[in-house]
Amino acid sequence: MHVLQSVIVPGLAAGAIYGLVAVAFATLFQTTGVINFAHGQLVMVMPMSILVAEGAGLPVWLAYLVALVVVLVIALAIEWAAVRPFMQSGHSVSWLLSTLGVSVVLAEILAIPYGGEARNFWHGVSSRRVEIAGTGLAVSPAEAAAVATLLLVGGLLTLFYRRTRLGLELRAIADDLDGAESVGISRARASQIAMILSAVVAAVTGVLVASTQPVTPSLGMSYTFYGFVATAMGGMGSISGAIIGGLIVGVATQAAGVYIGGLFVNVSVFLLLLAVYLIRPHGFVGVAPVRAV
Repeated sequence: MHVLQSVIVPGLAAGAIYGLVAVAFATLFQTTGVINFAHGQLVMVMPMSILVAEGAGLPVWLAYLVALVVVLVIALAIEWAAVRPFMQSGHSVSWLLSTLGVSVVLAEILAIPYGGEARNFWHGVSSRRVEIAGTGLAVSPAEAAAVATLLLVGGLLTLFYRRTRLGLELRAIADDLDGAESVGISRARASQIAMILSAVVAAVTGVLVASTQPVTPSLGMSYTFYGFVATAMGGMGSISGAIIGGLIVGVATQAAGVYIGGLFVNVSVFLLLLAVYLIRPHGFVGVAPVRAV
């Protein structure tokens, strides 16, 4: 029971957040071939915008709506400036630098309202743990919501990409950009739609993150890091792999923190990623790219 309460439950909850970040990475990557390293900061835009809007006197429901619009506008700006120009270019250095640059700028902007200081967020899901039916196991609504949201979002996006015409068009762009454009599928439209989907996931993730800890711009880079590890572990562009990778990273980091010490958490995660890549070079669910000769 001790392991369940101290490692598994908080590990799955944290892993669900990492998984949501990884799902957003995969959603954009499988259409554009770009990993948006500004996504972690985009996650923090939602709760920060809610706090600012509420401080300006708006009711909470309207603050949520305004914050969502802000997230979408910023996401589309990032797509236009740092993603679309390098879409399916095959040169990762270009989009790596562009999205990291946007991440730094966005972090500085987010630090303006409160000087970078952490702020409590009172409008999310309760983080107070409740014992489950006398079992001795306590779980908070925020932890349960994180895991449920990960599975729901992952399932909906998987159905979207496999069962809808628009989803199939986005996959066609990823498989053959020139061929897709030749039959009338717009590169710009596909990139924008993928970015909007990623931004909506970011907005939901931001509320879940803020429900369990004070809001600060510096959190963004941390979630980018763990989300990217989860993406790489699960397989680039795979939504199911992102879910698996996120949960594994969450449990692994929690176990490392409890049994080894907080200073070795990042080392443990990288060793785990290395071990996975030695066995599965393209991640748990990823497949080797097909090369035409």
